[in-house]
Amino acid sequence: MRHAWNRLWWLVPSLLVAACGPSQEPVVSQEAPAEVGASTQSILYPPPVPASGNIVDSTAYLGPVGLNGAVQTQFTTNPQSLSFSFNVAAGARVSLEVTHLGSSMYLDTGLFIYGPKNASGSYGTTVLAQDDDAGYGQLSKVASLTLAQGGEYLAVVSTGTGAGKKFRLALGCLNGACAQDDLFTACDLDVATRIEVCDESVVETQQVTPAQALPQCTDAQDAHDAWLSQCAVSSGQKPWCANGEAAFTSRMWPVCKDFYRRYYGAGPLPLTELEDNDAINEARADGHARCKAGENSCDEFLWTFNVPSVADTQPTQLDWVVEGAFATLPELSSNQRVQFTRQPDLTYADFASRIAWAFPELGQVLPQELGNGTEVPVVAHLYDDPLVAAGAHDFHNLYIVYFPVSHRTAVFWLIQHEY
Repeated sequence: MRHAWNRLWWLVPSLLVAACGPSQEPVVSQEAPAEVGASTQSILYPPPVPASGNIVDSTAYLGPVGLNGAVQTQFTTNPQSLSFSFNVAAGARVSLEVTHLGSSMYLDTGLFIYGPKNASGSYGTTVLAQDDDAGYGQLSKVASLTLAQGGEYLAVVSTGTGAGKKFRLALGCLNGACAQDDLFTACDLDVATRIEVCDESVVETQQVTPAQALPQCTDAQDAHDAWLSQCAVSSGQKPWCANGEAAFTSRMWPVCKDFYRRYYGAGPLPLTELEDNDAINEARADGHARCKAGENSCDEFLWTFNVPSVADTQPTQLDWVVEGAFATLPELSSNQRVQFTRQPDLTYADFASRIAWAFPELGQVLPQELGNGTEVPVVAHLYDDPLVAAGAHDFHNLYIVYFPVSHRTAVFWLIQHEY
């Protein structure tokens, strides 16, 4: 069953500012233009280097600009530098342009790119790319800039003579690899809403269960329609749209389907294994060496997964994550010798202290590599101690660590042997 969707998204990007820019005289740049299409004219109005070493302090910061999006504002003083941040994945190739459309006549601008922002919040003062007049008339344009590092960058638009004039800054993605990976780990809320509304409609009109209705709302055509509703719009595209429809179809759409599979009772929550992480592997190897050197040796298994969920909503239930881990891992679900029993849930501090005798590094690194740095993980604990020989047991502790904001989980199975 197909339902028509005609959703109009309006973006109101205008930002009214009343910021005083730094006083300076126009200078002659000694640097060659950094990017394709850079101007041969060398007179620019770069923001002065501040004592803080963070170039944003010499600008009026006006907020973020989205991939394949734009912002419009106006200068209020002469000279003035206005700045905007943008986030990209490693290897992104972008374009930035002060466009003819939306900019005042006879406006002269400069354009500068800095970053990425470091751990202390500074963009530094090194110019990655700059331009004077490569755009329309005396407007600025960086036609192609490849950013090897992922993270947050700063675009600065300056003028020496444009007080009272408007401009529009547009940010484009050129290689379909601009959106950060974490944008695909959860189902976009608007995409999820489409699935729910469709499912409810099918249930009502066909008198079937939500689980029976779900396939009619999550096929290839539904995926295409969901993509168009968020990405084939003149303004207000979601950041993840920058990577193209194929990325949405192969990465986010399965997450949406998997979440609603469990939500509507069509099956357990499928977990998707994450790529190997060097820091986690190294921490596990350190602990493994201690296990084998101890009097009572041990073994361990570790898996990391993405957890299907819906962005900007309540975290997925820990019970669902546990159920999903057993459904995903035959090592757990098909093991006839070990019958795990759920124990009281643990705090992350409790979990880290219980494994610290052999795996202190693992307890430290999991939040750094799987979490966002501030979220509070929750831990399910399961246990069994089967008899393996006369007077000897194996002690099995299974820890399922769930990061509810980053939508990731670590399944850590620690086995201590009694001799």
